[in-house]
Amino acid sequence: MKTRLTMRAALAAGLPALARDIARGRRLRRGCLGQGTREAGRGNLITAAGLLLLYLVAL
Repeated sequence: MKTRLTMRAALAAGLPALARDIARGRRLRRGCLGQGTREAGRGNLITAAGLLLLYLVAL
C-alpha cells in the first residue's frame, strides 16, 4: 500500500523514472522472498527426514 502511494506521488510530481525504480525494487523484493521461502521449505523437509530417521533408529 505504501509503495503504491509513493509511486503515485512520484508520478504526480512528474518523476516517472522514480516510480519505475520503486516498482522495480518491489518486484526484486518479492523475488527474493519467494526464493528464500523455497529454500527454507527444503531445509524443513531435510530436518524432518533427519529427525524421523533418528526416531526410527532409537526404536
